[in-house]
Amino acid sequence: MRCILFVIVLAVSPCYAQFGGERHAIEVSGDAAIKVVPDEVTVLFGVENRYKDVSTAVSQNNAIVKRVIAAIRGVGVDVNDIQTDHYHVGIVYVQNQASVIDCYVVTKQIEVVLKKVSKFEELLDAGLRAGANHLDGIEFRTNELRKYRDQARALATKAAVEKAQGLAQAAGMKVGKPLSLSSYSYGGGSSYIFCCGYGGYPYGYASSMQSQNVVQNAPGKSDGDSQATVSLGRINVTASVSMTFQIVQ
Repeated sequence: MRCILFVIVLAVSPCYAQFGGERHAIEVSGDAAIKVVPDEVTVLFGVENRYKDVSTAVSQNNAIVKRVIAAIRGVGVDVNDIQTDHYHVGIVYVQNQASVIDCYVVTKQIEVVLKKVSKFEELLDAGLRAGANHLDGIEFRTNELRKYRDQARALATKAAVEKAQGLAQAAGMKVGKPLSLSSYSYGGGSSYIFCCGYGGYPYGYASSMQSQNVVQNAPGKSDGDSQATVSLGRINVTASVSMTFQIVQ
């Protein structure tokens, strides 16, 4: 699987410019997003069993979980990056007979942190083939979040400065030194949430609703097979900047 890093500064954001009457100032905003290919992925596998006998349900679930963990280890995931969680035993009653037990439902979740993203597709295949019957979620992350947030802030600031200069020039004025500056950064992870069990890789969806002034691709390194069929997608690392500039006559 191929892992390439991109930085993107997007189309124009719903920014604003405002001339301050008494202060002789202009207020502008700038936004920027860096699109980054993740270098770490967390996958949540789920194992669910239904049996009329609770002991059988628990033992069968434990057996499958062991097989799934063994398959995950076989992909090269360190044992310290595998964790079982959210163990639950439930009861299903016969319809219209609240006192009659139909079966016991045993569920257990396995959280896997994959640090070699080129094995993402292999990990999914191994876990599901070993017996995991739910794919509860996937989260893509970058371990260099601070660096990309700094880059996004710098791009957003540059966009705000250029916007202020352009607006002032169009109005026959010039901008002086900045009087105030505020910024906000967010992003750095992309979560996929699933609503159903395995039936041919139910990859789900991720939402990305941002509009930015600047879009840029950050150079990255290749780490995987170019023939891979699953795309890792991109992470939005975003910054917003608001600035006030003095108007120079």
